[in-house]
Amino acid sequence: MEGRTGKTLRRESAIERLTNTIAAHEAGTDLTVKILKDKKFSKTPEEIETLRKKKLERAKITLENTKKNRGS
Repeated sequence: MEGRTGKTLRRESAIERLTNTIAAHEAGTDLTVKILKDKKFSKTPEEIETLRKKKLERAKITLENTKKNRGS
């Protein structure tokens, strides 16, 4: 992988991963709870929902930026 080809492949795979992450976060709090459990954190249901919404927002912004930069 050299130059533009490698960059394009990396961005395409990132778009696929981000799409899957967004779908998992939109489905419910399962992914967020799993992440917290792996990191050995405990949160209230309200904090988990707030964290899920923030993670979802960040993933959407990252996906949007990645798609925008894909062509450059």
